[in-house]
Amino acid sequence: MDAPVIIVGGGPVGLSLALGLARYGARSLILERSVSPPKESRAAVIWPRTQEILRDWGAFPALRAAGRFARSLRAVNARTQGPLITVDFSCIDDVFDNAGALLLPQSDTERILRELVRAHPMCELRTQATVTNVCQSEGCVEVFFDTQAGPQQATAAYVVGCDGEHGIVRHAIGLSLQGTTYDSRIVLSDETIPEGVSVDGDARARLDVPGMRLAIRFLERTWRLVASVPKSISDEEALSPIAHRQRIRDLFGEVETHTEWSSLFKIHRRHAQRFLVGRVALAGDAAHLNSPAGGQGMNSGIQDAANLAWKLALALRNQGCADALLDSYDVERREMVTDTIERLTDRLARIGIRLSSRARQFVVRAFSRAVRGPGMQRKICRGVGMLSGRYANSPIVDARHPLAGRRVDDLRLADGSRLNARRAGEAILVVAGEFAMELPHLRIVNPPKRWHVKTPVVLVVRPDGCVGAVVEKPTLERIEAAWRRSFCDAIPLPALV
Repeated sequence: MDAPVIIVGGGPVGLSLALGLARYGARSLILERSVSPPKESRAAVIWPRTQEILRDWGAFPALRAAGRFARSLRAVNARTQGPLITVDFSCIDDVFDNAGALLLPQSDTERILRELVRAHPMCELRTQATVTNVCQSEGCVEVFFDTQAGPQQATAAYVVGCDGEHGIVRHAIGLSLQGTTYDSRIVLSDETIPEGVSVDGDARARLDVPGMRLAIRFLERTWRLVASVPKSISDEEALSPIAHRQRIRDLFGEVETHTEWSSLFKIHRRHAQRFLVGRVALAGDAAHLNSPAGGQGMNSGIQDAANLAWKLALALRNQGCADALLDSYDVERREMVTDTIERLTDRLARIGIRLSSRARQFVVRAFSRAVRGPGMQRKICRGVGMLSGRYANSPIVDARHPLAGRRVDDLRLADGSRLNARRAGEAILVVAGEFAMELPHLRIVNPPKRWHVKTPVVLVVRPDGCVGAVVEKPTLERIEAAWRRSFCDAIPLPALV
């Protein structure tokens, strides 16, 4: 075969998947039609859960060095200049090491990931390769693509479509994106404020005008502007200089900005019927589309990659376990998209677009008061940071305990280190409480109350940081059974060397 895994699409999701596969010892070939990353910023934030994944794969330091890292995000009323809402990620430092939002244009994210992929011996990136068809048989998948040298084909054990909403892979396996497309339209633009002009806040919003008016600072002087477009206005009018000037005036006042990029599009809430057919999987926009509200799109795609990478790597080494492992990817990620990501982005979109200005002001005032409480602040930070979802219906998660299926908290261990730094993207056993065990493990002496465990218990933690099982009244036999289920017998229980 030309590669164990062929990834169609070299955007952030496909590049991240290649790095994840390499982390677990699997070689991949990426086929990408574009020679260089897009110049548009597109996705502009990397949330804590995604940061954690990229840190495990060695990509986060370079990304953080290139972006603006915000420990808190402060929203300002653009009309009155008064405070609206502050989200302070330091309130979840007990469960995440140095929590915050990394604000970075997607063009820079993709450029850095390309550099890392090209430098890795287990990753190959071919640009100017336009995939035209994908055909799978019982033992392999053939990918046909056009290059400057003419038509070519490559063979792999598995193929992953990371080629976006209009990509070929989903169509080739007979799937479509089903759901809802809102009749509302959204204008996005990136605006650079002149030097010497001070603009307050990390986000600015107008609540007293019809529809959505929002700006988010992602570089020191560059803001992402988001505005809804009334049905009565044509596309041409929405993108006209007059309409654009009014949006700038609403959010920044009489400031002459430089527009780096703008776009008009509709909002979707759609996903494929399945994320896996045979030996072909889908990830990112190829599998699901959601509102840009909350900045979840690219992040959820990279989280697809985190779920899929270790399972594909194990499937390549253990074909007898491959079907069960990869079926769990389909179930888990569809559940996360439909039950968590779509619900959050849909609610945010409805507040911004569907509510009247008076109702919107009431909701924001009520939310602003509620978020001042420490419990609500933590809930918001965990939700926005994408740390709260759960795989409740997975065939390889023992969901009888409420902690199973969730991301394990990045707790501080007795020696001062953090759990996820010690785990470093590997599967591990975590012992909570006093329990003598000779198997390799990490120990949490006093687990937090929110875990709802009666010590001692043993947690099976997967490579993606998800708790596969909570073993109560642990014995070696129970631990081994939980481990085998979590990994479909693909890897043995770790033993002392």
